[in-house]
Amino acid sequence: MKADLESAIEALQNMVLPLRLGEFSVGLGKVSVYVQSVAKSHDSYRNALQALEQKRAIDPEGYGRAKEALKLGFQKSLQNSLSFSRRNLDNVLVQALGALVYRPRNPTKTDEQKKSDALKKTFDRLTSPQEAMLEHYRSSSDPLNKYLVAGPWGHQYLQKRKIDLEEYDRRLCEMLACQDTLAGRIVLSYTRLCRAIDEVEERANQAVD
Repeated sequence: MKADLESAIEALQNMVLPLRLGEFSVGLGKVSVYVQSVAKSHDSYRNALQALEQKRAIDPEGYGRAKEALKLGFQKSLQNSLSFSRRNLDNVLVQALGALVYRPRNPTKTDEQKKSDALKKTFDRLTSPQEAMLEHYRSSSDPLNKYLVAGPWGHQYLQKRKIDLEEYDRRLCEMLACQDTLAGRIVLSYTRLCRAIDEVEERANQAVD
């Protein structure tokens, strides 16, 4: 189980490493650090568990309570670490989208709210809104609308609808012709990195069961 966790962490680190460049280096570095902290927490958990084994025969009931407390402590640490990792990954996505999608100068919060509300009302009627969002970006003459559907708001909207971003981002990056830029590669890698963090979480939980 520990080997599976180590493999999952290594796989994620190998995905992050080629993207840790330029302006995105700090944010992706934080993603890596918080994921790596899971391995350290698991080592501490295993060491504490081994020390606890010495008391098993003397106080079986106390051993059981202490073992459960160690497990809960590790799981809390795991949740905190991966929560910070996911948060930093989301911040990097927003940063990458900011580099790729033109944002009109000084739009008012009122304008953004009105337009995002109108877009939401339109897309909420659709079972699979991503096609309509891409078409809206392609055909709209309104730069704020284009920014909203292709930028952070559009991605957050699809996430709230529990729609996988991978295909949307692939087609969006094709439209923007940015597949070979660093920001484009980060956007294209976002969903795979999210899955890699999920895999670390799954393997870590299995390692304490």
